[in-house]
Amino acid sequence: MLYGQEPETWLLGAYLTRLDHRSVIDVGAERGAFADEMVRAGSEVVHVIEPEPENAAFLRQRFSDHVGITVHEFAVSNADGKLELHMSVSPDGAQATFGHTVLKRPDTDEIAWQRSVPVTARSLASLLDTGEIPARVGILKVDTEGHDFAVVSGMGDLEPDVVMVEHWTDLPHSLGPCPWSAEDMLSELRPRGFSHFAFIVHREEFVILQWDDGEVPRGHMGNLVFLHARVLERLLPATLELASSLAKSAVEVGEMYAGAAKDRLAVINELERSGSQGRPAA
Repeated sequence: MLYGQEPETWLLGAYLTRLDHRSVIDVGAERGAFADEMVRAGSEVVHVIEPEPENAAFLRQRFSDHVGITVHEFAVSNADGKLELHMSVSPDGAQATFGHTVLKRPDTDEIAWQRSVPVTARSLASLLDTGEIPARVGILKVDTEGHDFAVVSGMGDLEPDVVMVEHWTDLPHSLGPCPWSAEDMLSELRPRGFSHFAFIVHREEFVILQWDDGEVPRGHMGNLVFLHARVLERLLPATLELASSLAKSAVEVGEMYAGAAKDRLAVINELERSGSQGRPAA
């Protein structure tokens, strides 16, 4: 599932067609929906990395016939070692396919973490040193439920053209406060040549694209998409195209709500007129 993140996958797919390097690294692949979209967009080499055992087994089965897709079963962090992966469950106790995290989080009314499993952790730098991933990639996508900063800080000599990470300020009903800020991530990536980013923010039915603006209201989330200076000019047209499309969609949703409110007000006014006409004169 893409969990409503079709705008992000469209954007990165559009980027791929404009990049010289079209390989992709997907950190936190879950069940492979994003990786599948990248293959559809033209990527011939995709490394999917997923620590949760059942998800990893699903990925191996799903992509068994794709010679260009490699499945790695481990967590990614800033250093090699061992981590505890906290397994998420839904309110009814059923194991979820998402929400697994190496962070310790209190249970909420929407998600809980009732047990943990030990997992092997690798850094991207380590994977590069051992030749398990390529040194130059088009897109690095990271979605580790709050551990994204550690992943990026452990990149070593990896050179992506685009880096996408998930971000929020506070999700009180699920993952709680994000342990890092957009400015933290920008400070980590700026020395590598990433000075600009798009932020695709999901606010219920409204999805907008912000430029170099990492603000997101409490209870909402989005994805920060950092563009390297060497590809910025060629990727801006696709970025603007998505921004325009999202703006139009937001206006349409707003007009729909405004129309519904106008109709409700007309009904209320009609009921009030009918009621006043039916009352006996004083």
